[in-house]
Amino acid sequence: MKSAEAPVRESINAFLHDYARAVEAGDSDTIAASYAESYIEGDPSTSTAVTNDADYRAALDVRHTAMTEQFGLTGACVVVDDVLDLAPGYVLVRTRWTLDFAPPDGAAGSAHFAQTYVVRLGDDRPRILLYLSHEREDEAMRKLGLTT
Repeated sequence: MKSAEAPVRESINAFLHDYARAVEAGDSDTIAASYAESYIEGDPSTSTAVTNDADYRAALDVRHTAMTEQFGLTGACVVVDDVLDLAPGYVLVRTRWTLDFAPPDGAAGSAHFAQTYVVRLGDDRPRILLYLSHEREDEAMRKLGLTT
């Protein structure tokens, strides 16, 4: 695979930075619009097919409330490491995420995640078709003392 052309890299970079701002703000409409109607997500222990519908958006709202109220989410930042041509109209995107927390009952800290996406280009905006976390989110949260 070769690196995508500069305009594609710039578009993906802008897309994922908008997505990170939406994650931080709890903007479920923007988050949902970043994914295909159905997509696959996985981590080292599991994978699942997700349907991007009204129930999904409601679950995003519940998740954001928990992340902010229970865990004290204060920031979300993404660094795009590489954008590779995968097939015509598709790119493989390697990223590193940092989520910052300041829980009401605990010490502030940051969780770091490497994530890889397969993104479809050519629609009105890029759409994530596959999202793979290189780490288990629950383990990272446990290491910060946010969960047991």
